[in-house]
Amino acid sequence: MVVVRNVTQRYGLYIASIILMLVLGLLEPWSSRWLEFDRSLINQGQWWRLFTASWVHLSDNHLLGNTAGMALFAYIAGPSLNNRLGIFLLAWCISVVGVGLYLYAGYLQRYVGMSGALHGLLLVAPFLSPYYSRRMAWLFLLVIVGKCLWEQSPFYNDMALLDYIGGRVETNSHLLGAISGIAFLAVMKWKQPAVFK
Repeated sequence: MVVVRNVTQRYGLYIASIILMLVLGLLEPWSSRWLEFDRSLINQGQWWRLFTASWVHLSDNHLLGNTAGMALFAYIAGPSLNNRLGIFLLAWCISVVGVGLYLYAGYLQRYVGMSGALHGLLLVAPFLSPYYSRRMAWLFLLVIVGKCLWEQSPFYNDMALLDYIGGRVETNSHLLGAISGIAFLAVMKWKQPAVFK
């Protein structure tokens, strides 16, 4: 019992997020029908889809990939984001991706998946984790930003994972996720400059 309590205190947010994604995966196709980003239904007033689309997925492989991404976030962040700040960061990244896709990706009719938000989460985590040097945190940031820039270039094939995940990779969600992480870090730098030293 003590072990369970200790794990929950250190990793509760991450465990709850993974469980939510897995439960919604078990409830497919019902969960996607009610939660996916669907532009026409959002236009009819179903605005919650801007915030719930990240929790549902195209396929089991898509779900497992994003579950692994959340586990990686938990590993990097550790207990440092298993708190209100972590909940805010998760909600912020999901919101920027959902609202950003709605406002700036007019071509996009449907979207699901956590990968966009995960780009922001993974960009922020090493800066707030006590386990990583500032140099390593900056390296994470450069790798994620570099990946997003590559995905925006003509050299990236957004259909490369079609057979694996069941759809096209929405690279603009990754870009928006990275932007959400950078914006979060900018506010942190202003409020807590020591994070960047």
